[in-house]
Amino acid sequence: MVLLAIRTTCLALGLLALVALQPASAEPWVAPGDMRLRHDLELLYDSGVLTGPSLSWPLSWPDIARDLGKARISTLPDATAAALVRVRTRLNHEQRIREPSMASEVAIGAHPVLIRTFADTPREDVQASLVLDDLGTRFAYRLEATIVNSPVDGQNWRPDGSYVAASLGNWMLSFGWMDRWWGPGWDGSLILGTNARPIPAVAVERQESTPMDVAVLRWLGPWRFVTFMGQLEGNRDYSNALLFGMRIELRPLPSLQLAASRTAQWCGEGRSCTWSDFWNLFIGNDNNQPLDKQPGNQLAGFDLRWTWPGGAVPVAFYAQAIGEDEAGYMPSKYLGLFGLEAWGDAFGGSWRAHVEYADTACNFVGTPQWGCAYESSIYTDGYRYRGPSIGHSIDSDAESLGIGGMLVDPAGREWRLLLRDMRLNRKGEATGDFLADGPADVQDVELTHRLPFEWGTLEASVGYSNTDARPGVSVSVDEGWRGYISWRHRLR
Repeated sequence: MVLLAIRTTCLALGLLALVALQPASAEPWVAPGDMRLRHDLELLYDSGVLTGPSLSWPLSWPDIARDLGKARISTLPDATAAALVRVRTRLNHEQRIREPSMASEVAIGAHPVLIRTFADTPREDVQASLVLDDLGTRFAYRLEATIVNSPVDGQNWRPDGSYVAASLGNWMLSFGWMDRWWGPGWDGSLILGTNARPIPAVAVERQESTPMDVAVLRWLGPWRFVTFMGQLEGNRDYSNALLFGMRIELRPLPSLQLAASRTAQWCGEGRSCTWSDFWNLFIGNDNNQPLDKQPGNQLAGFDLRWTWPGGAVPVAFYAQAIGEDEAGYMPSKYLGLFGLEAWGDAFGGSWRAHVEYADTACNFVGTPQWGCAYESSIYTDGYRYRGPSIGHSIDSDAESLGIGGMLVDPAGREWRLLLRDMRLNRKGEATGDFLADGPADVQDVELTHRLPFEWGTLEASVGYSNTDARPGVSVSVDEGWRGYISWRHRLR
């Protein structure tokens, strides 16, 4: 019954998008993956030009556009003013669309990086995409087709990035294969990131993050909410299991952002899949039942980002704690992520640097419980989609320390450097780990340069991985050099 409702909603959205398109003001979302755009937006958020929450991607273009119209360049530092110009240019480009537009992308490389970050890097050695999109006052669609060579998951053709959407007041209803990134991290998200390919899902989310009208709740500040129901692949222990997600994000102070997230695997062929099961899952009535009666496998937790602009160099501290289990109707057995970032002006442009640590062992602050994170006694394929983890890219029982830097010059050219030291599957008890079936150490460095032109964007990257594993341990991360070059172009 639940599957039928989801499929009916998807069909209805698709028909609406095809018959009711009209000119619009902007694309609904800013998709995750563009590092320079995220840097520019964070400069604007931290300077107070933008006022909404910024930790849940995709971000809302209407929410950003509302604040951009009020900004004055003359009152801003040079780096922030340049970021404002670039974001306005991007928004104006979206506003100029008055008919279906097309874009293309081609990427060629060797040994694609498997331990992915926020950056939208190629997933395969050779891939090419073609995009057709259109925008309406209430409806929008994006159709993206990607063909890849020698795919890890066996799918040569992919619809990733496609969606249809309908605006209902201040809410957006959508169906599609959309990347989502929940959390403040640059190197990973413990609960939902872009490591795995996007999961087809029906979603509802708030467009403009205006504060609540109720006086007693207005102190919570701008807020966003999103919930979705997605369907996992058929080739797993319980075919076509569902993934439910829900997240609320608040900005009670200009310098403070708070968020709570929750996801749950449930349903699937061979398991009970009723509204009663979903209700029990939703209220947390699951762990106190026998294993065969439990409705699903859940993760939940919190994240925050606090900015301190008062020093010679502005800095922000961020953290994320996600529980793999539940105790007393609250998350427990936490995984942890902590980071510190700083930014400023340099060489007429701007820079950003971050240090980020993540530990994906349950109870990471005490005695770790191995073979717990992203694993499930019900869904034995774990918290994964077509192989990779849906959460952090280092998968289960791993530890990562990353140091990254970015420089953006006045022309918008971008240089990025990332160094990471990772310990994968530390005790060898994460049986479903996608990266290593036993303990392995990986040291990785990556240098990326992006050049914007009027006719498109050229990006080139080179990296090197050093792996050290015990005899007999199989590691998916290729040791040695890797690289790629990609070209993106809007055809019209």
